[in-house]
Amino acid sequence: MLLVMGFLGVFLPSFGIDPAAGSDQFTLTAWKQLFHSAEFWSGLSLSLFIGVVSTALSYWIATSLVIACFGSHWFDRLNTFIAPILSIPHVAISIGLIFLISPSGWLVRWFSPWLTGFERPPNWLIVQDPQGWSMILALVIKETPYLVFAIMAALSQLDARSRIQTAKILGHTTISAWHGTLLGPLYRLVRLPIMIVLAFSITVVDVALIIGPNTPSTLAVTLLRWFNDPSLMLRGQASAAAIVLACGVVCMMLLWEACYFIYDKLRKYVTLSGDGITNIRPLTWFSALVGSGIFLLTALTLIVLPIWAFAHRWRFPDTWPSQFSLNTISRLGQRLFELSMSSLSLALVSGFVALLISLVLLERERRFLQSKLVTTMMLFTVLMPQITLLFGIQVGLLWTGWNGNWWSVLLLHLIYVLPYVYLTLKAPYLAFDERILQQANLLKDSPIKNYLLIKLPLLKVSLSAAFALGFAVSMAQYLPTIMSGEGRINTLTTEAVARASSGDRKLVSSLALIQAFLPLICFYLATVMPKHWTTWRVALRRKFC
Repeated sequence: MLLVMGFLGVFLPSFGIDPAAGSDQFTLTAWKQLFHSAEFWSGLSLSLFIGVVSTALSYWIATSLVIACFGSHWFDRLNTFIAPILSIPHVAISIGLIFLISPSGWLVRWFSPWLTGFERPPNWLIVQDPQGWSMILALVIKETPYLVFAIMAALSQLDARSRIQTAKILGHTTISAWHGTLLGPLYRLVRLPIMIVLAFSITVVDVALIIGPNTPSTLAVTLLRWFNDPSLMLRGQASAAAIVLACGVVCMMLLWEACYFIYDKLRKYVTLSGDGITNIRPLTWFSALVGSGIFLLTALTLIVLPIWAFAHRWRFPDTWPSQFSLNTISRLGQRLFELSMSSLSLALVSGFVALLISLVLLERERRFLQSKLVTTMMLFTVLMPQITLLFGIQVGLLWTGWNGNWWSVLLLHLIYVLPYVYLTLKAPYLAFDERILQQANLLKDSPIKNYLLIKLPLLKVSLSAAFALGFAVSMAQYLPTIMSGEGRINTLTTEAVARASSGDRKLVSSLALIQAFLPLICFYLATVMPKHWTTWRVALRRKFC
C-alpha cells in the first residue's frame, strides 16, 4: 500500500495533478520546466558520475583485498575488522573524513609546519569540491567494507580453494586463477549488493549535504530543496526530476551489466588464450594496497571524532589538542540525551517490529512456498531512490493528515529497516532443520511454545545479527526522519547533518561520535549475547523457578 502511495504521490504531481498545490489539471509544464533547467542537467550528470565511479572503485578494491588476503591469516583479520565498520552510519564517516582531510584537518596538521611550512590552513578546495571527489572518497570508505563482507559471504558458496588449486595445476598463478575462474561466478552471487551500492551512491542525500559538492549539488540534494520550497511551485518539477532520477538508476544498472558482460567475455578470451591475464597482478596488488589505505583512513576517521569531541583548545598547526575537557559534552548533555533517546526509541522499536514481521513472512513462506512477491517488494524498496519513494509517501501522509508525529517517522523507518532484516534472516531461517521442531511437537503437543522455546533459541545468532543490522539502518536514516517528522522529530542523524556546516567541530564531532557509538554497542551485544544466552537463561531459571 505504501509503495503504491509513494508511486502515485510522485507520478501524479509531475503531470500537474496535485491537490495540495490546488492543481487538478493534466499538464506537461513541469516536464518542460525541468528539461530547460541547467541545474537539473548538471546535478544529474554529477550524481551519475559520483555513483558509478564510487561503486566501481569500491568493487575493484574489495575484490583485490579479498584476493590478496585469501588463504592467509589476514583473511580472518579482515573479516574481524570490517564487522564494526558496517555498523557505523555514513554521516559519522563523512563528518570524521572532513575533520581528517580538510585544509585544517588532522592529516595536514601532522606535516605542518615542519614539512609543508603552513602556519595557517591552506586555501585548498578539498571538501565539497565541484567534481565530487571528496564525496566519492567518503562513499568508497563506507561501501568497500560492505562489499568485502558480501564477497566473503559469497565465497562460502563456492569451492574457492579447489578451483584455485586446479587452475594452478594448469599453470596459472593465484591471482590469474582468481580472475580466470572465480570472479565470474562470484560476481553473480554479489550482484545484488553491488546494485544496492550503486543505487545508494547515486541517490544519497545526507553524505552529499555534508561532504558533497554544492555548486552545483547532486540531483538528490537539489530535489530535496525543490520539495521543501515553501511556494509549492516547484513540486511538479521536483516530482518529474524524481522520476528521471529513478530511471537514471535503472539505466546505470543496465549499463553496469552491459559493461560487465563485455568484461566477462574479454576475461574468458584472455584466460583461454593463456596470455595477458598475468599482467593484472601489479594492478591487483596496487588495489589491495589502496584498500589497506582505505581501512587506515577509516580508522583515523573514527579516532579523530573523540579527539575533537573532548578537545578544549586545538589550534592549527598543532598535531594534538593543547587541552582536553568535557565542556562540550556537559554543555550539550540534556540535548544529546534527548536526541539519543529519540534515535534509540526509533531504532529499537523499528528493529523489533521488523524482526517480528520478518518471522511471520518467512514462516508463511516456509509453509506455502510463496516468496517471489515479498522478495521483489523488499528489493524494490532497497533499490528505489529514497527521495523518489519518500516524496510520494509524504504527499500521501499530507492528504491523510498523518504526518509530523513519532508514529509516521517510525513507519518510514520501518519501510527501510524491514528489507534488510528480512533479507538477512531469510537464508538461515529457511535452512533450519524442521525435523527438530517436529520431534519436539511429538514429545509435547504445544507448537507455539516449542517454536518460541526451541526454534527461535536455535536461531539466536541469526536473529541477533538481523536485529543489529536493522538497528544500525534505523540509526542512519535521514530522509525518512525529516520528510515524515517535518522538523518535529529530531534524531542524532538529522541534527548532525544540520550542524555539519556550522563550523562548531566540537559539537558536530560529539553528535557523530554518539551516533557511531550506539550501533557499535548493539553489534557488540549481538555478538556476545548469543554465546552466553543459554547459560544466562538456565541460571535465571534455577534462581527464580
